[in-house]
Amino acid sequence: MAMVEEVSPGASPGPRPTTAPGPDFARMSRNVPTMAVTAGVIVGATMLWSPIFSLILRDLGASDLQISAAISVWAAVGALAQYWAGRLADRVGRFPIMVYPMHVGGLALIAAAFMPSWLPFAVIYTLWTLANAVTGPVFSLIVGESVPPRRRSRAFGLIEFSIGVSLILGPLAGARLLPSVGAKGLLIISGILVLAAATGRLLSLRETRPESTGSKPFALRHIFEGRMGLVLLAVALWNVVLAMTMWGPFLSLHASDAMGLSKATINTFFAVASVVSALMSLVAGRLVGRFGANKMFSIGAIGLVVAVLLWSAQRSPASIVAGFALMSGFMMVTMVSVDTFRVSVVEESVRGRALGAIGMVTGFATALATPVAGYLKQFWPTAPFWVALGAAAGLVLSVAALTRHDARTGFRGEAAHEEGQAGMASL
Repeated sequence: MAMVEEVSPGASPGPRPTTAPGPDFARMSRNVPTMAVTAGVIVGATMLWSPIFSLILRDLGASDLQISAAISVWAAVGALAQYWAGRLADRVGRFPIMVYPMHVGGLALIAAAFMPSWLPFAVIYTLWTLANAVTGPVFSLIVGESVPPRRRSRAFGLIEFSIGVSLILGPLAGARLLPSVGAKGLLIISGILVLAAATGRLLSLRETRPESTGSKPFALRHIFEGRMGLVLLAVALWNVVLAMTMWGPFLSLHASDAMGLSKATINTFFAVASVVSALMSLVAGRLVGRFGANKMFSIGAIGLVVAVLLWSAQRSPASIVAGFALMSGFMMVTMVSVDTFRVSVVEESVRGRALGAIGMVTGFATALATPVAGYLKQFWPTAPFWVALGAAAGLVLSVAALTRHDARTGFRGEAAHEEGQAGMASL
């Protein structure tokens, strides 16, 4: 409904339009809690079996080389899928891309549990990979577009809190259930939970695609040009930082090789990290809301890498635990920042296509950076962490250049809407 001004006596009759109507945030107010709950369920369901995934493939007859090859293929397929998902999200809307693929993914997990060998398992599992990949860029869109810009950081903080809790509970539940139901049972339970979460989204989510979507042309080359090139560079470098630190194999390898820690001890430390991340997520949302996504993105990325380098030199249990806690805190600040950053710095009329393209390019960049760092590690044990430092420095420079550009040009990612507050749930 259009917003109007009251007319003073003596003026011509009828309402006068003021600004273009903004998004109906009241209608979309339950999207954030729905996404928080369903994302937590899906992540928790995945973590039932994810820690033993390579062992599942090995038990089905795959060699270590075949496992590595399969993971590389899934990464490439996922990267390409993100690009097309972004284009579809701008064409048909966010809702169908976020909801229906997860139904397919849940069924794929159940079907994979009955595969007799690794090759048919890998083929079926590709459907799960695709379901995850296509919802990647749309996840940020549907959360970020469901609330006014000033509330985005707190919305993403709530999402990350839910995911953080699931990262703690999922492996614990998987370890408890594994002796009684086996890996096959874990996959079936996981698939049922994913189907339930997808159905919850089907019933509760509301479309968020802005009216201006598609009003401007967008091609893949555009993400390499001008300010979009700076956005791409910042997000790609953040993914490299994650691959070199918290999400890659190098922390565990360093903890084992240089610190002499056992697998059980390393798992315990990562559990501590998950607890810190979950607790930090809500604080991170408030920090990003107060100081801005750009500033906290840079501070969090540099802080994470410095914490990793300091941690890598520790040997006492107390200092190692403190290092894990510090790393987790900085990572969560950056995760909330980058979620907010991606939605806020991309113009709403091309947001789906742009984020899909960025997801594809950054996926390929990460896939290339990891083996390069692994090669360098043979000659310099902490090489991946120094690669991360270089990536974080480049990230800071690219975000600073983007911030200066937007301040000079007055860039706004949103159309000039009035933010309707009626019915807004407090985040």
